[in-house]
Amino acid sequence: MASNTSASSKADADADLLAMEDRLTFLVHRVSARIASIGNRHFRAHELNHFSARILVLLLQHEELRAGELVELMVLPQSTISSQLQALHGKRLIRRRRSRKDSRSVILTLTPEGLELARDCDGLSLRVHHALLDDLTEREKRGGLDFLRKLNARLLEMEQQDLYPFRAPAQLQEPRAQVAPAAAKTTKGKKP
Repeated sequence: MASNTSASSKADADADLLAMEDRLTFLVHRVSARIASIGNRHFRAHELNHFSARILVLLLQHEELRAGELVELMVLPQSTISSQLQALHGKRLIRRRRSRKDSRSVILTLTPEGLELARDCDGLSLRVHHALLDDLTEREKRGGLDFLRKLNARLLEMEQQDLYPFRAPAQLQEPRAQVAPAAAKTTKGKKP
């Protein structure tokens, strides 16, 4: 147990010294944001975003999916998936139908227009994938993809854990209440 405590305090000390720009989580964020930026520039003419484009590609590859399966695959809230599906349905790119086995379940498929657009989205995704990996050795590719899969698995385990003891909102407001009177004293005697 002592080794866990020392490892935890060492990790906290390392985090204090590690600039945000050098943290793995921030680097992953920047990579994801750049991928989204590249995609969104291409999708804009179709009024899509990177979420809706990925949904189209997943439907292309799986032929049909339930909304709940998309929530799991995309690791997004149900509300986000629902709004994306609503927009895709409104553009007549997907069809929705009730499952015969479970009337609560909605089965999603591509329309002919959705199929064409999904192929374009898939083409862009593959082009970016290959551009990122082409100058790497096979070993580097495997190692990089394995690393990302391990990170994903570790993050899945961490999703339900309380990892850091955040202060309650009321605790954050207390210092402001103490600073405000001090600020008022220093400005009281000054002329505007």
